[in-house]
This record gives sequence, structure tokens and C-alpha cells, in this order.
Amino acid sequence: MSTIELDGLDFGTLDTVDILGTDIELFRAGSGTPLLFLHGIDGLEGSAQGLRELAKSFSVYAPSHPGFGASERPAGMSRVDDMGYFYLDMLNALGLDAPIIVGTSFGAWVACEMLTKEPGRARSLVLASPLGLKTAERREHWVADLFMISKQELGARLQVGPADEQSMPEMSEARLRRVLRNDEALSLYGWSPYMCNPKLGDRLHRISCPAMIVWGDKDAMIEPEYRARWRDALPQAQVKLLSGAGHRSHADKPAELATLIGQFTKGAAK
Repeated sequence: MSTIELDGLDFGTLDTVDILGTDIELFRAGSGTPLLFLHGIDGLEGSAQGLRELAKSFSVYAPSHPGFGASERPAGMSRVDDMGYFYLDMLNALGLDAPIIVGTSFGAWVACEMLTKEPGRARSLVLASPLGLKTAERREHWVADLFMISKQELGARLQVGPADEQSMPEMSEARLRRVLRNDEALSLYGWSPYMCNPKLGDRLHRISCPAMIVWGDKDAMIEPEYRARWRDALPQAQVKLLSGAGHRSHADKPAELATLIGQFTKGAAK
């Protein structure tokens, strides 16, 4: 285990864990109640600010998804549905019975795939700006197509504050490799059908743990209709609106999001 060297993640440690023959990059930080953090489309390093805040109160486990960052991808894994089973195996390998699970964006979809398979594997669930439900119907589109817009426009849509990101020509070779792997993996899992599992909505009733959905009130990726569909598909969940936050609420309002998570999980444990 060694100190992590990714930008912004200098407060924890990076380990490579073997999950049934697949090496997965795993960031760990903090102490307290175990919390599994599943990153969004911005990768592990894009979650740095949110992870720093969560590590003040929780023992955080944050993997790079299979195929992202420096994590390997099993040859047969091509769907987020597959990844749900993989992460259940990871919980077993790490000795985590029922941690708090927090997923952002793409990672929230992964979290739901896990818990519709084994509902008892989470103490509580937080979904920040979740994807995973059908994103379109005929000519109606409720989620912006991140594969069709420029990197500059995508950055502007993802968060309210300025993104502290280098352009590709400015990146080191190692950083560029991570960005390209993230993009490739995201395309594999989310190209078609676009960022969703059409069957997920019919399975969400299986989630039995206390759940909360957090939306940024300035999320430029998500249409109001999509939020309503999540409310209808997961009616047992509390819904919170985070003022001044975009799709990446963990970047725009990391302390506020961590406070919401802390309050919710503390109340859910009573």
C-alpha cells in the first residue's frame, strides 16, 4: 500500500486488490463507519473533493470501476448489470457486510444494480444525480448526450464552479492514459442503450435499505422529467435538492453533500 499520487487525493492510500483474478485500484481514507463510494463519469480523481469531506466522518473505500483508471476489466464484463455482481464479490473480498453505499451519476446506477440483486448488502444508500433509468423515449431526451458534446461543453454542464482541469495537450502521459481509459470504459458501458438499463426501473422496488436521492438544483445534464421518473421508480427514497450544485455536486458543494450524507445515514441508523 502506498500514498496515492493522483491530483487532490493525497490524504489517503492506494491499494491494488485482487477480486477473483481482476486487479482493482482502491482508494482508502478516513475512519469510522464503512462507506463504499462509487464514482461517476469523472473517475476516481474527479471525486477528490467529495472523498476528502467524507473521510472526515467515514472509513471510505473508493474503487476505480473495472476498466477505469488503473483497474482491470474482466473479459466478460460489458454491462453495468455485470458490474453489479462484481461489486458484490468485492464486498465479500473486503469483508464489508453492509456498508453505507454512495454513488454519484454513473456510480449511482452501479449501486442500484448491486442492491436490486442483493438488497441486504447496504446499511443505507445515497444516490447523487443518478443515471441508470431510461434516458429517452422516442424523440424525448431527458439526459444530455455526453458522447455528442465537446469536452468544454461537457465540463460546463457537469458543474457550476470552474473545473480545475488540464487540456489534453497539457496532461502528462500517465494522466492522459487514465482519461482515455475512462472515456473508453464509459462508452463500453453506456453507449447503447444510452446510460441506462431499461429493466432497472422495474427492479428498484427490491431496494430495502433507507435511501436518499440528491440532485443539484443547477444540474445542466438532467431534465426535470428525469428527476420525476426517479421519484416514481424509487418512492421510498428521501429526495434532497442541493442549492448551487450542478451534476457533480461532490465538486460544487462537497462539504454540504457530505453533511447531508452524514445526517441521513445517522438518522437511518436509529
